Amino acid sequence: MDIILIVIVSYNILLLGIGYWSSSRTKNQQDFYLGNRDLGAWVAALSASASSSSAWTLLGVSGAAYAWGLSTVWLLPGVLIGYYISWTWVAPRLMEISHKTKAVTLPEVLFGNFDSKAKLILLRLSTIIILFSLTIYVAAQFQAAGTAFSTTLGFSDDISIILGASIILLYTLIGGFWAVSLTDTIQAMVMLLIAIFLPLLLLLLVGGFEGLLTSIFATGSDEYKSFTGGALGLTGLGFIIGSISIGFGYPGQPFVVNRFMATKDLKAIKMGRIIAMTWATIIFSGMITLGLCAKVMWSTVDNPETILFFASERTFGPIFSGIVTAAVLSAIMSTADSQLLSVSSSVDRDWTGGKETNINRSRISIVCVTILAILISLYAPATIFSRVVFAWTALGAAFVPMLVFRLLSKNVTAIASGLSVLCGFCLTAVFHFLPDITNGGDILERVVPMAIGFLVLFYSNNQIDKNK
Repeated sequence: MDIILIVIVSYNILLLGIGYWSSSRTKNQQDFYLGNRDLGAWVAALSASASSSSAWTLLGVSGAAYAWGLSTVWLLPGVLIGYYISWTWVAPRLMEISHKTKAVTLPEVLFGNFDSKAKLILLRLSTIIILFSLTIYVAAQFQAAGTAFSTTLGFSDDISIILGASIILLYTLIGGFWAVSLTDTIQAMVMLLIAIFLPLLLLLLVGGFEGLLTSIFATGSDEYKSFTGGALGLTGLGFIIGSISIGFGYPGQPFVVNRFMATKDLKAIKMGRIIAMTWATIIFSGMITLGLCAKVMWSTVDNPETILFFASERTFGPIFSGIVTAAVLSAIMSTADSQLLSVSSSVDRDWTGGKETNINRSRISIVCVTILAILISLYAPATIFSRVVFAWTALGAAFVPMLVFRLLSKNVTAIASGLSVLCGFCLTAVFHFLPDITNGGDILERVVPMAIGFLVLFYSNNQIDKNK
């Protein structure tokens, strides 16, 4: 335990040091929110990837693979489709528009061309949605921090959550976007090492992919060895589509696409695409493999979302366990810090319509959301996977349709824009609380709200074209 604690403390001292160094580069609002739009390919790609693939990947996806079986493989193509579309089509266009308009937030890009009254209403609506969704998302990260500390160090969940939240809060407040992006880059590399090394070793121990599949088909339940979670026919197809569609929400995450807006040029975007796609392939395939291998080796674990710690503790000594814990905390921090920064920019910029901005006010909003997220994680617990997928899907359904129409330069009315955003967000919430039609692949929650948002905008665009 002492060695694990030393590793974790040393790692977090490094992060705080980066935050302090970054504070010298944060001279104005552009620096605090977008690093003066000067990110290179490596920092942009790795920080965006780390912030989007957080504890829900290391703990949630590995836990889902352990609990659900082969059906989790559909997460990989879904994520890669989202990454590819985002980096190939969305990123260059979003970078160009944001550089030209000087937009700092995603809602500013989406609604900046409406008249001042409509723009302010839409920006404030976006702020409410972002605040709600990202508070839920951050709460999931703090809950994961509690799992990490309590599993490896024996701390209570309460102390673990407060400790992790305090560290994240401190270096986000100190350094702003530069601190977040640089620490996320380091955290992405730590996550990458774990996703390569540990799953590969477990795979060798079970006899490679052939041994893994043989064991699963020989001993697994019908549901576990099914690629549709045991669902058949149209329900099985719905499961596949629902699982793959998780990746479709990627372009609608404000804390991810701000890296596109902050990238310095098209050359960095093109290189960043290769880096991000490679990183995502390794991380997701590694965590799915780890969960499946662990199920073959250890058939019973109290909490599937602790399987990463369980496997590392039984395979290696305390130093590696400390590194694994640091990797999980990296995943947590790389997402939570980016989300807190997105919250602050939305409160500071979007709520006022880009006027009367104040960095101190944005820092206060970071503190308030941190406190609220801590309370949610302490008193309203849920699985990390389900909580993250809900927040991710809600943001994607709310903003992706409008983003696509904006990047295509399609004309839509302000009313249609608001309806699209509301339909995407509200329907996601409604379907989330309805019973799942399949185990983990809910097509209603992940496809229907976004599709309705697109239909609303498509109808509006057609009406405008007819009236010309």
